[in-house]
Amino acid sequence: MRKSILFLFAIVCAAFMAAQEQLPKWEKGYLDIHHINTGRGSCAFLILPDGTNMMIDAGDFDNEAFDAKYAPMFAPQVFPNSSYTAGSSIINYLTNVLGRDKLSIDYFLLTHFHSDHYGSVRTASGTSENGYRLTGLTEVGDVIPIKTYVDRDYPDYNFPVDLRTNASGNGGVEPATFQNLLKFLEFQKTNNGMKVEKFDIGSNKQFVLKKEPKSYPGFEIRNIKSNNLLWTGKGKNTTPLFTKEELLAKNGKFNDNQMSTALVVKYGKFKYYAGGDNSGLVDQDHAEWYDIETPMAPLVGKVSAMSLNHHSNRDATNRNFLDVLDPKVVVAQSWSPDHPGPEVGQRLLSGNVGTQKREIFMTYYHEETGIGIGPWFSRGVKAKEGHIVIRVYPDGKYDVYVLDSRKSNMTIVKKFGPYVSE
Repeated sequence: MRKSILFLFAIVCAAFMAAQEQLPKWEKGYLDIHHINTGRGSCAFLILPDGTNMMIDAGDFDNEAFDAKYAPMFAPQVFPNSSYTAGSSIINYLTNVLGRDKLSIDYFLLTHFHSDHYGSVRTASGTSENGYRLTGLTEVGDVIPIKTYVDRDYPDYNFPVDLRTNASGNGGVEPATFQNLLKFLEFQKTNNGMKVEKFDIGSNKQFVLKKEPKSYPGFEIRNIKSNNLLWTGKGKNTTPLFTKEELLAKNGKFNDNQMSTALVVKYGKFKYYAGGDNSGLVDQDHAEWYDIETPMAPLVGKVSAMSLNHHSNRDATNRNFLDVLDPKVVVAQSWSPDHPGPEVGQRLLSGNVGTQKREIFMTYYHEETGIGIGPWFSRGVKAKEGHIVIRVYPDGKYDVYVLDSRKSNMTIVKKFGPYVSE
């Protein structure tokens, strides 16, 4: 009897230790793609094969305003807990990944100017001793040096309207938040030597390996799209997806989602797509030009994994896009109760879209969403909450780790794979 109790105790201890297993450290030759769940929008952090790193977005939207405007929908908690802001959560995460003595960001890409991608200035936002308010990107960049910053329209910021004088908040670009970004960029550029650049469409030279580029000739980041311009696939030639007049046709109003940048990361046979909030819906309320995904798809081509456009919202991830990209792994950087859109959920699970069954990982999935769209989607999702980490190995195989976003360390919830890049 005593032996049986000891045996059971050993099993429980082993299970507990396994559940507490930490993400193995990045090693040279790995490509790590971390989708960080703060509960306040998008943030992805890439460690490239030679150790160069890159962050895509660092959101922190106004959850109280969201709850008031969209009730009974509500925003999730801040992860890992309420003692954090989104910015401090990202800082903690990078400290775990890089170590305190190696904290720096080689490249920061802001896909577009919505608060769930770079922060929202509100009453509760702190103020840096450098004069700007601390939220999302500016909070992260106040602590962790950013060497090169890139966005869709630096330095003019005049497409499709002058964002510097955009007092109405047209496009969903909050005036105070955008002005705060400009103050942050100017300070960091002047005092800390940060380079500030415009996204260079068609280029595969803007985001490059900085440490050992010759050791990884099969690695590339290709810029595909920004503002209304799409790469043609030749040199750095572009073609317009829509005109300024089409964009502003409805009473001069536009949505900054359609301005989002898009890029493809390639490492040998592995390919990964990330495109901010680009859209793909055509219906009674959306003209044909609103479908950015269909003309963009052939330029992206087949991928191994992708971050879903617009957090998996209903106006994106159309069938054409899924058919052409045909990913095995899809990640939704989700946070709202309407993520995913029911139609998107159906397409992701459908055996008639693409050539293979997709593995679906969400950074956050509200239980209320499952009630609204039915249990069928919940049953088909691999992860409903957590940091989603794609780790690609030099041979093209890759694993997906789901980390517990309610803990301040890198505790593994579950590991999936290995997958094979096609």
